[in-house]
Amino acid sequence: MGVEPIIAIDYQAEGEPAARSVVVGADGMASPGSAAAELGLELASDGVSWRLVTRPASRVRILGCVARIALPVSKADSVFLNGYESWTDSWERSPRGRMRGLRRVPEGIVDKYVLDGSGDYRFTRYDDRPGRMHGFGYCYLRRGGQVTLVGSLCEDSGLTTVRTSAPDDEVTLEKEPPARALEPGSSRELVSFSVVEGELGEAVGRWLSLAGVRPRPASPVVGFTSWYRHYGDIDEATLERDLDGLAGALDGVELGPAEPVFQVDDGYARVGDWLSPDPARFPEGMAPLAREAAARGMLPGIWLAPFVCERESRLFSEHPGWLLRDAAGRPVETGCNWSGAVALDTRAPEVREHLGRVLATVTREWGYRLLKLDFLFAACMLPHDGLNRGELMADALDLLRASVPAGVRFDLCGVPLVSAFGRTEYCRVGCDVGLDWDDKPYMRLLHRERVSTRNSLADTRGRAHLDGRAFRCDPDVFFLRSGDVRLSPERKAELLAADETLGGVLFTSDDMGRWGPEDLARFHEAVEIFRTKEGPRPSAE
Repeated sequence: MGVEPIIAIDYQAEGEPAARSVVVGADGMASPGSAAAELGLELASDGVSWRLVTRPASRVRILGCVARIALPVSKADSVFLNGYESWTDSWERSPRGRMRGLRRVPEGIVDKYVLDGSGDYRFTRYDDRPGRMHGFGYCYLRRGGQVTLVGSLCEDSGLTTVRTSAPDDEVTLEKEPPARALEPGSSRELVSFSVVEGELGEAVGRWLSLAGVRPRPASPVVGFTSWYRHYGDIDEATLERDLDGLAGALDGVELGPAEPVFQVDDGYARVGDWLSPDPARFPEGMAPLAREAAARGMLPGIWLAPFVCERESRLFSEHPGWLLRDAAGRPVETGCNWSGAVALDTRAPEVREHLGRVLATVTREWGYRLLKLDFLFAACMLPHDGLNRGELMADALDLLRASVPAGVRFDLCGVPLVSAFGRTEYCRVGCDVGLDWDDKPYMRLLHRERVSTRNSLADTRGRAHLDGRAFRCDPDVFFLRSGDVRLSPERKAELLAADETLGGVLFTSDDMGRWGPEDLARFHEAVEIFRTKEGPRPSAE
């Protein structure tokens, strides 16, 4: 392949007034020599993977690390750049395309609706010139049936911004630096990445193997989630009817390796007050629904957003010290959802204890076995406690896993995607679908994470190569119903065809008990296609 990366490191030594730079070339030699000795740089490569390690002789702060790789971007048929998190648009684009941020949205609108909360806008430079685009973790260049994939080998040590430049025929990796100074004699990997070629699935599989990613064993799942019909308007009686509808639609259906799921979504409690369900809506609490679903042979699922709370929650008013705060001491806003969403400080011991208690109660006492965990990017809104964003995200996800008993499964959502590799059974790979095709025209001018059936479908197709390799892809729901769903029959068929073939989760929010014979027949056909589809599925334990 003949790839020869050039890596530049910016750093500042303790006691020095100015920053310095050092460049490591393809031959492993660094310039200038004094800087190389001061940093103790070691570059290892086998021609496919590169790892640059520093063992500084004195206390230094790494300010940046950038690897540049000459590749024929302009000659590619298309390029794929993985978006920041689950909802960020991610599909193959023209190598000369543009990537729009929020520059065209008035600042007052951005602030009012916190449009910069869920994406990368607060910490990533957007270059809106043609042919200059970016993503996170990995990208690939396609020519015909072959791709050249460039991917980070360790996002747990810091997020990696990947940029493609068609004018320069270059792929650039900008590695997030350590959040604290490095002590003399310590060892730190500054950047590691691989460049692999082949058919897309082959290239993705090889890259993930080099990165040490192994998908968690998980069966495909089929079922119901309450969000896309009731949204937050749920209660015990409504969900019991939905449970009856799901049971009826699955009666006599051969699921094979797939498992049935009944999932309670948002609306049972104020966000943050998870252990205090609304007593008017759920007078018996949330455990009875889990018991009933399990008694009918279903996997009980429930939604939580563990790293955020809303302003009208008891948590917000009673525990102000649990909130993540910026340099000015203000709570860090993550969005305008509910009564206003703010991030929790996942490094605070009280927050960690609280999260452990919440997840233990939901799983061990209430009996839920599938946790839909949402808005997870809130854990890494800004570096703090000596950790950068990548380290914070890895730490927070590991905290969640350590808080539940063995056998509990996760479906992660709103998560920096590469951080989720190997850490979850299922993961959302696109934005939320809507009840229409592409929302109102003015909504299309907003952020890259907006609600859109059109974009969700494109994301499902764009990230399908991850299914069974990094986790089981969750493409969001399909619709068969009419009425409030304003999709044409052709669009609904297109959405279902993608869901049944490109992921490991096949969910709807329809009132399945009101499906007629035609809808039931189409659902049963979809289940048959879904359970027998070929692909790199890890076996369930």
